[in-house]
Amino acid sequence: MRPSLRPQAIDVLTGRPAWAAALIDAIEAKSIERTVLNVNQVRRLLAHDDEKLEGRVTAIWGQVRAERNPEREKVIARMRRLIAEKPGDPRAGMPVYEKTCGQCHLLFGKGNVVGPDITVNGRETLDAILTNLLDPNLVIGKGYEGWTLLTEDGRALSGLLVEDSPNRVVLKVAGGKEEVVPRAEVKTLEKSEVSLMPEDLEKTLSEEEFRNLVAYLRLEKGLDAPAKETPPGGR
Repeated sequence: MRPSLRPQAIDVLTGRPAWAAALIDAIEAKSIERTVLNVNQVRRLLAHDDEKLEGRVTAIWGQVRAERNPEREKVIARMRRLIAEKPGDPRAGMPVYEKTCGQCHLLFGKGNVVGPDITVNGRETLDAILTNLLDPNLVIGKGYEGWTLLTEDGRALSGLLVEDSPNRVVLKVAGGKEEVVPRAEVKTLEKSEVSLMPEDLEKTLSEEEFRNLVAYLRLEKGLDAPAKETPPGGR
C-alpha cells in the first residue's frame, strides 16, 4: 500500500480482536515492523479487553502509558538539535505529511478535517511545530479530546466525538470518515486522557523524514505541483 493508506489499514486491523491477532502474528513473525503502529493504535488493541491479546501486546510494546509522558521535553530538545545540524527538504516532506499529519489535519488545502486546520494554527515558530508534533498531550484543545468506543460485537473505534445521542454515537476517525454506531450496539464509550495524535511520531519516521516534515510544515504557503516531464520529441 502507498504510505498514505497504511495508517488507515492499521486502524481497520486494530478494530476487531481476530484482525488484531492476525496483525500481531505478522509483527511477531517480523514481516511487519512494530513501529507501523503508533501508541494510540496500540491503546486500541488494549481496548478490546481481551486478556490473551493484552498479553501479546505487552510482550511487544511493554506497558502503554495512559497519560502524558513528561520525558517528551527531552525528545523535543533532541529533535531540535537534529534539525539545527541539517535542515530538511520541504518538497520531500510533502509525502511525509500526507502519510502522517494529513490523516487528520488540513494544510494548504490538503489533508482531512478531523483535528484543527494547521494552515493557520500551531506553526507560528519552530518550537510550536516541535511541541505539537512531539508532545501533543501537553495541551489538548476543547473538542479535540479522543474517545474510544467498544461495540457489543467486539469492534473498537477511536476518534473525535461528533454526536452522543439516545439513538446513536458518531465518531470522526482518522482519514475524515464518520463512524455511526446505533446506541443499542455501544458497549462502552470512554474519553481518553491523551490526544488522538500519537506522541511517539519520531519512532515511526526516519531522521531524514522528520527533518523533511518539519521543513514542509515551516512553509508559509504550499508548494506548486511538480512540472510534468516533457516526453521525447517535446510533445
